[in-house]
Amino acid sequence: MKSLKLIIVNALTLIIGLVLLSGSFSERNANAARFEIIPSLQINHLGNLRGQYLTAIYAIGSRPIISTHSSQVNISQVKESRTIYLTADSMTLPAVQVEKEGFRPSYNIVVFVVSTQPNYSWINADGSIPPGMTATKNHASSLLNSINKTDVDAFVAANGPEGVLSINLN
Repeated sequence: MKSLKLIIVNALTLIIGLVLLSGSFSERNANAARFEIIPSLQINHLGNLRGQYLTAIYAIGSRPIISTHSSQVNISQVKESRTIYLTADSMTLPAVQVEKEGFRPSYNIVVFVVSTQPNYSWINADGSIPPGMTATKNHASSLLNSINKTDVDAFVAANGPEGVLSINLN
């Protein structure tokens, strides 16, 4: 009788272990956390920039400790970028999903670049183009600005991911 109980317990333990290792439970939970949603961004004060292109670069980057100027950002990886043609004083960028990689942040900065051409390509101060950015010959910009992930996270905490974060570029 004892050996039958032991066999049943071992068999159940083996079955439960195999189910957990197969990933049937973990896949559903892991996929939900693999992407981070960045809410829609309403960009304001664009009137003088009509006819140009706004590129939003969702990236992992850093600023020098001394400088706070947006053009001093060093981007180490571009996670996503979106470009829109400016036709009004306020334009809205749709929500974006950015993939997470392990325990690293999905992004930590959003850089806004206004350029006369649609194919803008970021170039770091050392002349390198960050991974994830398509290399083009267009590096000229009329306006640069950026926001940190902490600003986006604070907005999402207060308004939810369905809200529209308003950003004034000038």
